[in-house]
Amino acid sequence: MADQAVASTLTAALDAQKAYGAHPKAKAPGKTDAAAQDFEAMFLTQMMERMFTGLSGDGPLGEGAAGGAYRSMLADQYGKTIAAAGGIGLADSIRRELIALQQGENK
Repeated sequence: MADQAVASTLTAALDAQKAYGAHPKAKAPGKTDAAAQDFEAMFLTQMMERMFTGLSGDGPLGEGAAGGAYRSMLADQYGKTIAAAGGIGLADSIRRELIALQQGENK
C-alpha cells in the first residue's frame, strides 16, 4: 500500500510539472520545490510510522484507536517538519529527476 502511495505521489508531481512546459524553474520555481519537498515529507512520514510500529501503549499517546490516530498524526508532522528543515537530501534528487524527466518528454 505504501508503494502505491509513493507511485501516485510521484505521478501527481510529474503531471503537475508537465503543465509548466520545458523549463519549470523559469515559469514556476515554487511548484517543483514544493512537489519535491512533499514527496520527501511523505517518505519520512512512512519511515516514522514504521518506527512507531513496535511501541507499547504507554506514554503520552496512550493505547487504543485514539492513540493510533494520534501516533499517525505525530508521524506525519515529524515528516513534514524534517522535510521543511532541509530533510535528508532526498528532495534535491527528486527535484533534479522531475526536471530531467520533464525535459526529456518535451523534446
